Amino acid sequence: MHNKNSIIFVSNYLSNIILKMFNLTKKNTIIFFCLLISIFFSAKIFFYILAKENKDSSIRMKYLSEQLRCPTCQGLSVNDSEAGFSRIFKVKIIELIKKGKSDKEIIKYFVQRYGEWILRSPTKDGFNLVLWALPGIGIFFGLFWVFFRFKISSNHNKGEKLKELTPEEEKKVIEDFRIFRED
Repeated sequence: MHNKNSIIFVSNYLSNIILKMFNLTKKNTIIFFCLLISIFFSAKIFFYILAKENKDSSIRMKYLSEQLRCPTCQGLSVNDSEAGFSRIFKVKIIELIKKGKSDKEIIKYFVQRYGEWILRSPTKDGFNLVLWALPGIGIFFGLFWVFFRFKISSNHNKGEKLKELTPEEEKKVIEDFRIFRED
């Protein structure tokens, strides 16, 4: 019971302080508290939306920085590198995201300034299309060549019997085996 009375005392004390501070009547106190509660929840919703936008922006920044090659560290993406150029690229990516640019526009921005070399994987158009298709075509023709080469050699040897060794060749083979066993 003591705990309940102390809570009531504190709430009465705080409400009296607020009434005196803002020159409120008891009638306006309810309106004031409703206003405070609505401001609190509005701020909470605003910060939730802001945090969600920052999370979405950081996911996009990470995706885009994975697409770009670090000019300083030849084998790393901008996301993996901590070089000065990579940090500048990350800041620029975030700046372009905040301006409302799409992913394609951001990639195009970097390609225009640094050339297609800046991309970690070449685009799939023009001459690069040949580069993308060449390994598949090479594997296809390689398998095709192996298959027909095997087919030709198996058909070619079907009718032939192996020749028997002459007595002289047989002696030579036995002599080679004997020398091999001695070593």
